[in-house]
Amino acid sequence: MVSITERFASIKGETAPLPALPVALYFHRFGTVGGGAQHNICLLANALCERGFHVHMVTWDGPDAVAFHTLDPRIVWSRLGFRHGAADKLRRTRVLADLLRDHRIRILVGFVMSGDKTVYAAAKLARTRLIVAERSAPTIYRLRYTFAQRWLSFRMLHLADRITVQMPDFVAGYPASLRDRIEVIPNPVPVAERRARPNQPGPYGRFNLLAAGRLDVEKRYECLIGAFARIAHDHSAWDVRIVGDGPKRETLRCLAAQGGVAERVRFEPWTSNLSGTYVTSHLFVMPSLWEGFPNALAEAMSHGLPAIGFRDAAGVAHLIADGETGWLADGLDNEAALARALSAAMTDGAERVRRGARAAESMSVYVPEAQFDRWARLLGKLVGGVVL
Repeated sequence: MVSITERFASIKGETAPLPALPVALYFHRFGTVGGGAQHNICLLANALCERGFHVHMVTWDGPDAVAFHTLDPRIVWSRLGFRHGAADKLRRTRVLADLLRDHRIRILVGFVMSGDKTVYAAAKLARTRLIVAERSAPTIYRLRYTFAQRWLSFRMLHLADRITVQMPDFVAGYPASLRDRIEVIPNPVPVAERRARPNQPGPYGRFNLLAAGRLDVEKRYECLIGAFARIAHDHSAWDVRIVGDGPKRETLRCLAAQGGVAERVRFEPWTSNLSGTYVTSHLFVMPSLWEGFPNALAEAMSHGLPAIGFRDAAGVAHLIADGETGWLADGLDNEAALARALSAAMTDGAERVRRGARAAESMSVYVPEAQFDRWARLLGKLVGGVVL
């Protein structure tokens, strides 16, 4: 692998590589928290190190925070701390701007930051080029934001030098005035070394319906539990396995009890390595209202698990091809429709195998090296107009 510094040196006719190009990756909170966004930021940071960038990680974590995912020891992680209130916003703006200037950061890549005015302000004060990495489909602005919030968020995005989205169809969801600065870079999906066996029961003849992700509002695990409760008596060999942490855990436990399926719905804490969980499951479900590029879904599919989601869920329906790699339930947040799709999939083992095999094939276009190379090329163009 030729590093970015070696490529710059070659282009400029130099005999020695240039100093490592300093870039910073921002995420609001990072330590001790697992999740798809954090994992992919770590993967990207490590990959950029390998390509010759000098990488800083910047978060509002406290000084004692510990990374949940593995970071290359060459990465400098600045934990700037966080307190509520206007005074701390001013402090954070000043501290971040000073950090960018002191370390001569050429580009700041901000993940999940469209509403964080301190990051925009710090980048402008430090004259650092800014990439806003959007992690959700633009439908989030319609589903979760008021008109005023949506207008302000789009105005803020005009301050970015580039915006990255994860699916080509997402570009049309932004104002026309932003589209010429949008780049499409999907998340990396590693090639799975092992495959699930969707038609082969596990111990004691049981089958697992797997869901994985943060236990939060937009994931709509309430809909999953309600749908499973509707059909559980028709599929007595099936259980639900939900892997993730978050504020909705106790609420979901209560819903399972109310639906009479508490003994068949199991909750497990998040883990950084779900490979063993995927290969011992038989069907994956993601009932989210929206996603960006859903990592758990993509990883499950790469392991040969057929998947189920909602037809109107951006991000989810972009990965699942109905009838080919999984099943799409009509609408969005429709418990009855999800129950029908679940029942159809749980009934037909041969079809789970066929669609699971197609699911694994479909993820091959997202191999990690290709996505990391896209990031390196984008950063190279911004720092020097060089196409890497």
